Amino acid sequence: MNKLAKAYVKCLYCGETFDRNAVPTTQVNARRYAHTSCWEEHEKNMTQEERDMEAFYAYTKGLFKDQYNYLLTKKLAEKYIKENNYTYSGMLKSLQWFYETEGNPIEKSNGTIGIIPYVYNDALNHYYNLYKANNANKEKNLINYLNQINTKEFIISSPKTTAKMPKLWFEGD
Repeated sequence: MNKLAKAYVKCLYCGETFDRNAVPTTQVNARRYAHTSCWEEHEKNMTQEERDMEAFYAYTKGLFKDQYNYLLTKKLAEKYIKENNYTYSGMLKSLQWFYETEGNPIEKSNGTIGIIPYVYNDALNHYYNLYKANNANKEKNLINYLNQINTKEFIISSPKTTAKMPKLWFEGD
């Protein structure tokens, strides 16, 4: 008999206890579960800052893997938000720029986000320049531009070679 054992859990959002094997369930984090309907309702009502915070912590957890120090990361993130007026979105983009775009090694990070104050402004400038370039190019239609270019087409045939016949004997000797 391979019946699934009853696994009673408490919904994170409504507080109701239910069997996660019998009811549609979403695993919210490593230890917490919720009804799928409660999770979807929660997702609809989330503010942009809450979405950014979730994305930030999910990214840092995936980035640092086994080295991940959640407590120090949370402490530093709260400090940067309070003292430097950083945002979760800005800190996320800083890490993405520093590690993915610039290709810096993760091993020196000690599993946390201490690099952010040093790279935040550089990442901000990088993404601002991308934004300006996209806006400048949004007006231009590349296909019309390519059609307006005057082009000339030249057909070059491949060169033909002729082989010299080798001399088999010498005359006059």
